[in-house]
This record gives sequence, structure tokens and C-alpha cells, in this order.
Amino acid sequence: MVYKRIIYALLYSKGFFHLSRNFRLQQVGNVEWLKNNFGFGETCDYIDELIITLTTPNPDKKEIANYFEDIKKLKEKIFVPITLGGGIRTLEQAKNCFTNGADKILINYLAHNNMETINKISDIYGEQAITLMVDYKKIGGNNYSFINSAEKKSISLKDYFNSLKNLKFGDLIINSIQKDGSGQGLDADCLNDFLYDLKKPILLMGGAGKPEHFVSILKNEKISGLVTANLFNFLGTGLELATSYSIEKGIRLIKFSQ
Repeated sequence: MVYKRIIYALLYSKGFFHLSRNFRLQQVGNVEWLKNNFGFGETCDYIDELIITLTTPNPDKKEIANYFEDIKKLKEKIFVPITLGGGIRTLEQAKNCFTNGADKILINYLAHNNMETINKISDIYGEQAITLMVDYKKIGGNNYSFINSAEKKSISLKDYFNSLKNLKFGDLIINSIQKDGSGQGLDADCLNDFLYDLKKPILLMGGAGKPEHFVSILKNEKISGLVTANLFNFLGTGLELATSYSIEKGIRLIKFSQ
């Protein structure tokens, strides 16, 4: 019996949370806006984890401090594991996230540039505390892994997946840049780029916009869950409806397994 996860992702920059569409950010409100305009604590009853990514390139110490302060305020309202990420490139930056409330950290850049550091972090905090995210685009019929704001082409997605064999991490999030924020459904075709059995939980991200999208992905046996950053899935009863519909269609969700 396989249970699936639903994870929500928030994007944070310069004191505000943002929507994202094709990696272009649109400001929506600060932490007080988020707490006052969402049934925030209640909404989190329908997710398994919350990811909050600091998206500002090269943030200064003041912004990092503000980011962690807002994380602290959110943790007063919610009781789900929190993953923090955004520009983590050193062991010290990872430690700073864990010290400031992270249950897990989100890694992207290091998986392309310094896998040794990822393994060092894993040796201290455990593989389960590290989530890898790969952002990809389909170009000319092939998928390519991207880094640095989705502008710099890195390697083919097949080669990227193949490079993960000896890496110590927990979850793998595969994020479609072209589907990002579209609400038009997620892309499961990227799974065809696996050349071997990774034996890690795989989550898809990019494109979830309605309950039917949740079900179409969660019923896939290769997928452990999905991540949505679509704010409209988080407003009002969006996630409640998506989870109820998923259960109705026979999807077993970890959050409702008891």
C-alpha cells in the first residue's frame, strides 16, 4: 500500500511572498498578509510539508535575517515539516537553515557543482534532511537540466539523473520550468529520462492547477507525491478540494492514512 504526499511551496524575496510563472516572480504579500488572508493553519492541515525558498540572488545579511524571522512567525501558525532553500552552497549555510527552523533543506546548485558538500551535510543531518530539486526545460524534444534562474543550460536530464547514483539525499523534486505557474497540468514524461532505478522518492512540480491534475500524477506508481506553488491551490478551499477529490478517486494520502 503506497501513500502519496502533497507539498506546498512558497517563494520569498525582499520580505514578500511571490507567485511564479515560467520563473518570473509576481509579488503578492508579506508574512502578515499571508497569515491574515489565508486560513493558514487550517490550510496546512491538507499538506504534508511546506517548502519556503529564498529567491533573491546573493541576499545580504539583513534579508537573510528577515527571511528567518518570517519563518519563525509562520512556524507559530503551522505544524508541518518545513524545508528551507535558496542559494545554499556551503555547509555553514545549510547549518544556518537548520538552526533557524528547517526540518529539511532544498538543494539545487550544489547538485551541479559540489556534490561532496551535499554528502557532508548528509553525514551530519541524515539523507532524509536533504531534498534535491532539478529544474528542466524541453528543447527540441529533449529535456535539459538548468541552473541559475533557468537561464544557463547545464546538462541533459538523463545525464543529470545518472550523476545522482552516489549522492546522499532523500527526496528528488523534478520541476518543469515551462509548466511552472501554468495550472495546465504536470509533466510525467520526464520520468522517461531515468536510465536506472533511483530508489529515491520522486515528486513532480510545475503545472498543478485543479484537483484532476493531482489525481493524474498521484496515481502514477513511480511518483511519491507532488509539489504545488500555485497560490490559488492554497487559497480558500483549494487544497481541501484537491485532497478530497484525490481520496475519492482512490489515492492514498499520507496525511489521511490514520
